[in-house]
Order: sequence, then structure tokens, then C-alpha cells
Amino acid sequence: MTAPLRVLHVIPSISPLRGGPSKAVQEMVQALCGQGVDASILTTNDHGPGLDPSLPTGRWIDRHGVPLIAFPRWSPPVQALREFAISPGLVQWLSSHIQRYDLLHVHAIFSFPSTWSMREARHAGIPYLVRTIGQLSPWSLSQSEGRKRWMLRLVEERNLQGAAALHYTTAAERDEARPLGLLPPALVLPLGVQLSVHQPRGANQSDAADRRLTRFLFLSRLHPKKQLERLLEALALVAQQRPQAAWELRIAGRGEASYEQQLRELSSQLGIASRCLWLGHVEGRLKDQELAAADWLVLPSAAENFGIAVVEGLAAGTPAILSPQVAVAEMVQAAGAGLVCESAPPQLASTLMLALGGPNGATREAARKLAAEHFAWPAIASSLASNYTSILDSSRGTRSAARLNKNRPTFKAIP
Repeated sequence: MTAPLRVLHVIPSISPLRGGPSKAVQEMVQALCGQGVDASILTTNDHGPGLDPSLPTGRWIDRHGVPLIAFPRWSPPVQALREFAISPGLVQWLSSHIQRYDLLHVHAIFSFPSTWSMREARHAGIPYLVRTIGQLSPWSLSQSEGRKRWMLRLVEERNLQGAAALHYTTAAERDEARPLGLLPPALVLPLGVQLSVHQPRGANQSDAADRRLTRFLFLSRLHPKKQLERLLEALALVAQQRPQAAWELRIAGRGEASYEQQLRELSSQLGIASRCLWLGHVEGRLKDQELAAADWLVLPSAAENFGIAVVEGLAAGTPAILSPQVAVAEMVQAAGAGLVCESAPPQLASTLMLALGGPNGATREAARKLAAEHFAWPAIASSLASNYTSILDSSRGTRSAARLNKNRPTFKAIP
């Protein structure tokens, strides 16, 4: 009997405060285990600005069916380097255990756990994939540009060029990285959603007691990239131009305290504070309820390599209003599962006014169908497991050379 593939997924954080990538890796590993892959996670106890006291460190745990080991994170006191949090325990453990794995799947770049793991894999001759989580997009590279360009030249370019494949979740994300001239093949494979937890909205769930009320839901980290400011400004225009329209904006997410306060103050200055409900971070059943009760999920991001919250909304039958910079926007528009418009407040306001009153049944059904046909985890995990096998088959002939850092394994990329 053939032993299952042993794949270690490395990510700097699994904290829900870090947004979609942290959640996605746990669901990915859970789905891979369901496909017979011996998959597990190596991470730190990062929890946004602090540490997660509920996450044990230095030993294996089972977290909702996912094997996971975490080590303490230490952040440098220098603000510019704070996100590059180091973890000596992770370094020691990986050095001692990396040879037990057939392959590493690394999530994120420009972060110590990911950067060090790629370096360690290169020197150990272990093939690895890198899921870049949108960090190679022009918008992302322009943030803290000097530090990122320096890190690319010093470390990350060698790490990226040494990968067996670069995992992009959309073709748009792949195309944005193309000008960098990276040589490894591109694996374009989306993230998934657990369809079973998203129940279709019943007729009695629509708009609570007042069917004329339109519920807009913003479900994401509160970060400048998400451009919530533009959504607030657009809704202020809606309030001016359609004063009789009944709507509310439900804001689910957390961010830096000072930034959250700026957003709240902006809603007051715009005169729409009474229509904005700040829910904080939501997860589990509460998040499912918010998705099911919303008429539209709105995400006017400046850059979004995927948009897992959008897909979760689609699975719940909630169409989306998206900026073109959200990578799944084209699919949503083509499927008739939402609306796409520029994020500038006047254009966004025009689209929001068209959305007043909520979507029709056909749009909701198109949303559910798109999620079921393209973003179900079992099919995605099966494809990912097949690509793992292809990578390892291609690497066997060059493994010894790879250990000497002379060659890197390649495989046939998904077109």
C-alpha cells in the first residue's frame, strides 16, 4: 500500500484577524485530508497585533480536524519590521523535521515563517509551492515599496525562482505577477468554500420585517486596501439622491483601532452613521447568518487576488457588488451573480442605487450555482492533490541535484 503524500503547509498566522488567507489554509488542509493527503499546518501564535493565548505552542494539536503545530512569534520593536515577525522555535523545529515531508506548500511572502521555510526547503532539496496571496500585485508591491523591493532582491526573488510552482488563485493574479519575470510554472487553482454550511435563504428571511429595506454587507478586514471609505462616500451620495430609499450598511470586520476610528468618524461626517452597523469580527454561525440575511455583499477593493468572502456570500445566495480589481469579479459578472463597477464614489453610488430593493431570485440562484460549480472544496482539493503528485513525479529525477541547489523541479502547469 502506497504511503500518503506528506505535505506541510506553512503560513505566518491562522488568526481570523488576518482575513481570508488564514481561514482558507485551514479549510484547504481539511479538504486535502479528506482526499487522503497527510496534510498539516506549521504556523505561529500570531493574532493580529497581539498573540493568541488560546493556541498551544510547541506541540501538535487537532484544530477542527486540522493537524497543526504553532510556535511563539516575536515582533521586532521597529515599526517598519513589525510584520516580519520571527519565530526561533519554528526555525529549530523545521530544521529538524523538514526531511519527513515530501513537499511544502507555503502561503504568503514577505513574512519570516514563509521566507525562512522556502529557504530551508531550497537547501534541503524539498520541492515547494508558493501561494502568493496577491502580494505580487502592483498595488501590494507599492505599499512599503522600498522594504519589499529590498526583500525581493535580497531573499524573496531567489525563493520564488526556486519554487516548483507558484500557486495563484485566479488568472488575474497570475497575470499581475507576470511582469516580474518569474520562471516557475503557474498553478491557477481557486480557493473553495464549504457549501454545506451555507443554507439557501428562505422566503421569510428576505429583508426582515420590511421588504423595502436593502441590506448591504461589507465583510472583510478593515484595511485601506478594501476601500471602505469609498463605499461610505458612495452611500452618502445615495442618501442625497434617493433620500426616501431604505437601506443599511452592515460592517463585519476589524482593523487597526486608529483606522477603525477614522472610518467611524467619516460615517458621522457624511451623515450616514445611523445607517451603519459596526458588527466587529464575525465568524461561525453568526457570519453565516449575516451572509444569508444580506441582499448584497459589497467589496470595492483596490486589489484582491481572490475574495473568499465573496465566494462565501455566493454560496449563501447573496450576490456581490465588486470593483474590477477583485479577481473573481469577471466570473461573477459573467454568471449574472452580481454587479461590477469602478470603486470611485459616483460610479459606485450609481450601481448601489440600481441595487436598491435587493436582487431578484434569478440573480440569487446564479450566485449559488457559481459557488457550487466552481468553488466546492472537494473538487479543488482533488485537483491540488493531483498537482502535488505531478510535482513529486517530476522532481524525483532531479532531487539529488536539487539538494545541491543546482536544479529545481518543474511540472506541467495548468493552462
